[in-house]
Amino acid sequence: MEHELIYNEYAGWLLEHEELLSKLKQLDSLLLFRFENVLNVVDHLYNKLIDDPTYNEDDHDNFSFGFHYLHTQVEEIKKILVNLYNNDYLAMNVDAKKVNLLLNTIDFQHELLDLENYDAQSMEQLLNFETLIISKLTNKEKIDETLYKQLDDMSLQIFKRLNIEYYPIDSIFLEIADELGIIKE
Repeated sequence: MEHELIYNEYAGWLLEHEELLSKLKQLDSLLLFRFENVLNVVDHLYNKLIDDPTYNEDDHDNFSFGFHYLHTQVEEIKKILVNLYNNDYLAMNVDAKKVNLLLNTIDFQHELLDLENYDAQSMEQLLNFETLIISKLTNKEKIDETLYKQLDDMSLQIFKRLNIEYYPIDSIFLEIADELGIIKE
């Protein structure tokens, strides 16, 4: 098989992160919701690879991109779980909306890093915002709705200034899941 290594990596990754993914599922966590479509598509494509001779290069590309995204998301969640919540899944889940604010900020940073016309000023804005959110989470301070709006406004301004159309990865994978006929009701 041409791309066997990445599929073996995925199988190992699933085993390694079984506890985290299972706990997030048990808690019906908003943290899982942020990448649930990606996970469903990647799982489907992994199984398709094994069972279906129609598996093709587009499937592989979607699998590879989705797995990379899952890996990144889970690594960020693990860091947050350890550094801010002392491995307390329940406490992290109680703050899931706030943690998602932090993760969205990090997602926007990754989006900027992927650009050819990298913008240091925009990255600095996002890094400062990330520091603010981490500080508030660490100190158990209130994160009010104005901060969510602030990130929305900041990201819209950045993407408009850089002439970028931003599509959240999970939304893209929702469309892929729909095309594959695997959307769970």
